[in-house]
Amino acid sequence: MKKVSLLVVTLFMMLSAFKTQAQSNIDRVNYFKYVVIPVQFKFQEEQNEHMLNSLIKHLFNEENYDTYMDVEKKPKDLTFNKCLALYVEVESESESFFALQTKLNLILKDCNGEVVFSTSGKSKIKSFKEAYQDAIKDAFVPFETFNYGYNGKNSYDSSSQYVEEVKLSSAKKSQVEEEETQPAIEEQLLGNYSLLNEKYTISKIEAGFILINSDTGDKKAFINITSNNSILFNSDAINGTLTINDKQNLEIEYFNKNSGAVEKVTLYRLN
Repeated sequence: MKKVSLLVVTLFMMLSAFKTQAQSNIDRVNYFKYVVIPVQFKFQEEQNEHMLNSLIKHLFNEENYDTYMDVEKKPKDLTFNKCLALYVEVESESESFFALQTKLNLILKDCNGEVVFSTSGKSKIKSFKEAYQDAIKDAFVPFETFNYGYNGKNSYDSSSQYVEEVKLSSAKKSQVEEEETQPAIEEQLLGNYSLLNEKYTISKIEAGFILINSDTGDKKAFINITSNNSILFNSDAINGTLTINDKQNLEIEYFNKNSGAVEKVTLYRLN
């Protein structure tokens, strides 16, 4: 009986220690001001496949993180100091259709590639798109109970050792994106649109495109064209992928947190 009691106590202490260690690790997330999400992970065959990257951005935004896709224009302090951000990686451990479950590892790394925090999620759904999204939402559970708040303790916050390196990288990236952006897509995006009896205008800006309410002048969304001509749509309410249909209307596919499903909304082109 004493052996059983001792075993129970030992297991309890091990679980408590593990929980404390996990909490300590996630507390380090507070040292970072931004979260950067790539538009394509290594296991994905195309950018934002299964709407996974947009979903991750949406989930972090819901928990008050300041997030950016890697193709978006960054704030000045991050542009000159990449160590202010955590960089998201996702690894898939089960990509076969016949696998019993889908398992994804969500990893946050600092600018030196060191793991700051990692978590994993699983799903038994057979549909790839739904399974990946379900597994990511499962992996994200620790962030839902963690009260994130940037505490300014990042040791690189006032450092300038990365300034010239990031300046050069940013300049090269801007040049490549400018060369690879297709004028045809730009011409198709620019113009006037309507949605629910409101009129909008899409204009070109330095970082991509911007959607503006034609009547109020309010900025509603930012639009970016990636290197393989995928179009990302990011607003306060919607983070998704934009496509141009045969009628030149803009179809935006995004994850609806209320319904828990991927939905579409259409901006209708005005002649």
